[in-house]
Amino acid sequence: MSGVVEPEVKHRERRVARLSFAFLLDEMVNGVGGLEPLEALLVLAVNQANIAPLTRDPAARARYGQIEAPAPDAERRPVSINAVAASLGLPFETVRRRIRRLAAAGVCTVSAEGVVVPASFLASPDYVQSVRVGHARLRAFYQDLQAAGLVEELPPSAYGLEDAVPVRAAARLLSDYVLRSCEGLMREAGNVVSALILTAILAAALRDTGARLSVSQISRRLRLPPETIRRHLVQMSEDELCARTSVGAGIPPDMLERPGFTNLFADNAVNVQRLLNGLAERGVILSWEVPARSADRGAA
Repeated sequence: MSGVVEPEVKHRERRVARLSFAFLLDEMVNGVGGLEPLEALLVLAVNQANIAPLTRDPAARARYGQIEAPAPDAERRPVSINAVAASLGLPFETVRRRIRRLAAAGVCTVSAEGVVVPASFLASPDYVQSVRVGHARLRAFYQDLQAAGLVEELPPSAYGLEDAVPVRAAARLLSDYVLRSCEGLMREAGNVVSALILTAILAAALRDTGARLSVSQISRRLRLPPETIRRHLVQMSEDELCARTSVGAGIPPDMLERPGFTNLFADNAVNVQRLLNGLAERGVILSWEVPARSADRGAA
């Protein structure tokens, strides 16, 4: 039986990967208030650490449900730069330098206790707009999965139907998915910059067999210097994470069959279902299925 089921499972995981890595790349590139992808991931990592105690508290979720009214700074738990660097596989000095730049732009604050993404940034027009756009992307992703028959049975909502779509709850769950996906990509690629590059190449390869991306294409997409892309591609090619030619970097079909990639696709399918389960449990999917709901409230 396993010889029959396993190819079907792998085929399904590849179909999920085709949709989800394109979605993941869009979210990484466009997900946080206009920030470049690497700094956006830093902000996600810091913010998720800041609000971890609150997301486990139903009363806190109720208090800070409005998308324009995030939890105040006093209730956010600071996180150390060292912890952020370790979580993303980046050198401490790289993270410290970028955090200082983000602090100068008002995106985060730094104290002796650690780093916090302040409520002022999370309530800013640019950030709120990026959350709303990301929410629309998330809903389209769910609809694409559903249309392809790739959504497994979901749990019932633990919340009643609210007056509006729980956008902030969805944003937190989406951030969890992005960071969890980065962990899997970093296990293969070794660091977050290579993970970003791998996401771009994977999305292209899964969409179009034989696709190649030039250094300039990847550089523009990820808003990283071309020399940084070239340096990481050399190591990724040596690690058999991609194939480099004069046309560009890609992942040929036989390389996609390597255990590292098949395991990545299997983990991704689990992470996607975990995201959908959370959206269903928090009432997000239920709110999508009722017409004419306003997307201005959240329950996170």
